Amino acid sequence: MKNYLTPAEKSFNQIEVEKSKFIGIILPFNDKSKLQEELTAIKKEYPKARHYCYAYKVGEESKFSDDGEPSGTAGKPILSQIEQSNLTNCLLVVVRYFGGTLLGSGRLLRTYLEAAKQIAEKCRKFELIISQKWRIFVEIDNFEVVKKYLIRNNFFIINILFNDKICIDFAVPLDASQNIEEALYGKIEVVGKVDYLYRREI
Repeated sequence: MKNYLTPAEKSFNQIEVEKSKFIGIILPFNDKSKLQEELTAIKKEYPKARHYCYAYKVGEESKFSDDGEPSGTAGKPILSQIEQSNLTNCLLVVVRYFGGTLLGSGRLLRTYLEAAKQIAEKCRKFELIISQKWRIFVEIDNFEVVKKYLIRNNFFIINILFNDKICIDFAVPLDASQNIEEALYGKIEVVGKVDYLYRREI
C-alpha cells in the first residue's frame, strides 16, 4: 500500500535567476477552506513580490495557480513536483520577485519546477501511514510479552497508560498481515479499533 509524505513544518528556500528571486515555501495544509488565509499571510511576508504561484494537494484533491505568469509555466510544474515527491496535505507556494529580465516560457517553467523541487527535497517530512488504531488492556504480567510483540512486528505504539490494567494505544498499518488477536490470545482485551492516519518522521 502506498504511503504519502507530508511536510512537518513550514520551510523556505530561495534561488535566483537573472536577478529574479524565486522563494519556495512549503507547509502542512489540511483544510482547503484556509487557502486564502494562508496566501494572505504569505503576501504580507513578501509584500513587494510580483507573483505568488502555488499548488496544493489534500488527500487526492489538488489545485494550482499561475497567478499571472504565462499559462502552464508555474502552478502546473509546482503541482507536478508535489506529486513526484509523493507529497500530500501540503501547500507549496513559489513567490517571485521580478528582476527585470523576461525568462521565456521554457526557462520560466524549469525555474518554477526547480524552486519547487528544492524546497520539497529540503523540508523535514512525516510519512503518513494509513492505519487502524487499536486500544487494548493488558494485565501487568503480560505487558512485556505484548510490548515486545508490537515492536517486533513494527506496529507503532502511540500511548501507554499504567493503571489497574495497562492501556496501550497502537497503530496497525492496513497492509499488516498478522492476526494480532490470535497471536496474543488470552493476553489482551481489545476495547476499540478506529481508522487512523499515523505520522512518522523520516
